[in-house]
Amino acid sequence: MLLTPTLGVIDSGVPTGTALARFHSLRGGGPEDGLGHGRTIFATLGHYLPLPRLEIALYKLFEERLTADASALAAAFEWQAEAPPAWLLCSLGLPRADERLQAAVERLQTAGTRIVAASPRFGAPVYPAAWPGVLAISGAAGLPPGPPRPGPDERWYACVWGARETAWQPWMMGPSPPGTPPPLGGASFAAAHALGYWLAESAGETAVAGVTAGNAGQSR
Repeated sequence: MLLTPTLGVIDSGVPTGTALARFHSLRGGGPEDGLGHGRTIFATLGHYLPLPRLEIALYKLFEERLTADASALAAAFEWQAEAPPAWLLCSLGLPRADERLQAAVERLQTAGTRIVAASPRFGAPVYPAAWPGVLAISGAAGLPPGPPRPGPDERWYACVWGARETAWQPWMMGPSPPGTPPPLGGASFAAAHALGYWLAESAGETAVAGVTAGNAGQSR
């Protein structure tokens, strides 16, 4: 019997019609994504396994723009900690450590949640990615979709380009079709690639080799 992974996500929403096990909106809105970031994150996860295979707990942090302060991000982690998921995806980071956020991160880790967090490839550390035990993911433009690669700096590296259903992306061969929207890229989508691979592996969706979900949790 295949396992159903439980996944916590902190983002701007989900594609219309996505089934959710738990949901909370910072401003009382619905789960649909009006900014496009969350939809692209879920499309990237869907590159690796069908979304109905997941039990998703979504905290809708972004409503009008893709920014949040320490208090809002800490509240999102505290909400997730009320029913700790097996995995938690955080596609943003703070430039400074925050005690309240760190306490929520540690509470989740104690419960067994594996936290996957975006970590920009260059510049100063960001949080929660920089804390011990968090799976920090950076993007590498030369990597195609597939297994993330461990780096020498205690981070993982994965494909930097987000998926967009049938739209052309830089990993595809040939020129982009006319009218194709510009690709979205960044560490947040690299985190989704890495997590999607690990989720598919833990759910038994694909035959994989190399890094496993089990030893991923011991990587830092």
